[in-house]
Amino acid sequence: MKFEIKTDPALPHHYIIGVSVKPATSGNNAGKLYLKYGPLYFTNNDVEEVQHAVLLSNDKLFKTSHSEALAIVEKKSLVSFIWAMKVASGFNQCTLHHFSCEFETDTESFETIVKVANIDPYFRDLLKKSEIRG
Repeated sequence: MKFEIKTDPALPHHYIIGVSVKPATSGNNAGKLYLKYGPLYFTNNDVEEVQHAVLLSNDKLFKTSHSEALAIVEKKSLVSFIWAMKVASGFNQCTLHHFSCEFETDTESFETIVKVANIDPYFRDLLKKSEIRG
């Protein structure tokens, strides 16, 4: 189990989105970026809970499976959603991006970031910097 999202108390809200490119058969939209998945929302507290589950699953004295540890901290569905997004993005040739925010953000904000990235180098760079690799 691997969960390496860094947290910052000043940025407690996290989002993962999937970005794809319209196919050549999309007419005027061919080659344009669009929001395919998400946003998936979670908090610093969720990250810390998953990190606790990782520690618990690695405990030599109290043997616990990854699945059991995630169930104990009630984060099994969050990790399942992240894993599903990773698998789906691989099959659909999408990129995944992680954003940390000071305040909760709505879906429309992420749609706008992706849409504007088609024409504005600043937002294109923002997507590149937020890309989850590996």
